[in-house]
Parts: sequence; structure tokens; C-alpha cells
Amino acid sequence: MTKNEIELRAHNYNQRIEALNLALTDIQYAGTHGLDKHITTLEIMKAEYQAKLDDLSVEKEYMITFKGGGWNTVYATNDEDALAKASEKYGDSEHTQVDSVMVSNSSMKEAAMRNFY
Repeated sequence: MTKNEIELRAHNYNQRIEALNLALTDIQYAGTHGLDKHITTLEIMKAEYQAKLDDLSVEKEYMITFKGGGWNTVYATNDEDALAKASEKYGDSEHTQVDSVMVSNSSMKEAAMRNFY
């Protein structure tokens, strides 16, 4: 994800969390008689959005492919930072010009590692 996409998601998650907080406050202020299930559901939803929001700022492993062939990884929070870190770490020589960056997953790494066996 790009920095702008992350900022937009963070904004949307924050709005949802604020709306859930407001709903919880309103329910609790009005009295909770018979609304325990609703409160529990809202608290679960809030926790899910908070976890998603927190995950946006966690560094993820990015797979880098080079124009001349080959790959490696870097850790970053977004696509732009991954590209910058890759360029800084591996330079811009004939064999290490970065072609692409993408969030890595286990199947991508397994496929790339099969080239070494």
C-alpha cells in the first residue's frame, strides 16, 4: 500500500472507532437494560478496527525484484519506503536496479527459493 492509501485507511478506521465509541456511550448513558449483546457486538467491532488501524503502522516484509533478475527483501510500512530502503540498501548498479516491490508472503518466497534448489 502507498502512504496515501494507508493514510486514507487510517482515517476511515479512526472514524469508525469514533462512531462506535459514540454509540457505546449513548447506549451506556441511556441504560443497558437488555442491550448487553449490542454492547458486546460494538466492543468486538471496535477491537477489530483498532487491530486493523494498529497493523497499518507495523513494518512488513517486502519482496524486491531486480531488473537484471534476482530478488531480496526489506522491511517497511509502505510501498514507497520499501522502494527507498531497497534502493539505499542495494544501490543502483547494473545488477541491483529495483524493478518492483510488493508485500511478501510465504508462497512468494517459496517460489523464489525454488530457483536455488
